[in-house]
Amino acid sequence: MSSVTLIGEDLAKEGLEFVFGGCLSKCKDCELKNSCCGLEQNRVYRVTGVRDRVHGCKVHHKNVKVVDVEHIPVKTAVSGRTAIQGSMVTLEDKKCNTIECENYRICHPVGVEFDTKYNVEKVGKKLECPIGRSLKEVELI
Repeated sequence: MSSVTLIGEDLAKEGLEFVFGGCLSKCKDCELKNSCCGLEQNRVYRVTGVRDRVHGCKVHHKNVKVVDVEHIPVKTAVSGRTAIQGSMVTLEDKKCNTIECENYRICHPVGVEFDTKYNVEKVGKKLECPIGRSLKEVELI
């Protein structure tokens, strides 16, 4: 599903992926805040189109541009028994600090919140876990 938002002029490039961190207090009185703040906080988006329209902004050093964005799935790891395409899962913190593990980034992805429900869009391969957990790679939306 596509949305329209505003991002910094220098960032407004098709294909850019970003995590929307939410609105700043400086945005509270801005007449364009509904356009900037309409995305879901802590979700990953990809710019799919850049429009010609430019606006001034108190936050960005330059102007902001109007862009089309889409919410994109996040790859992560879930328990093998809950990895069912089309199901809802509550993403839990793995409580693992083995940062040298090849799966650390997928177990601790950017753009998700733990203890939050997500839809499993795609189930991938089984992951090798050095501490013995049964994990599968999934794409969540």
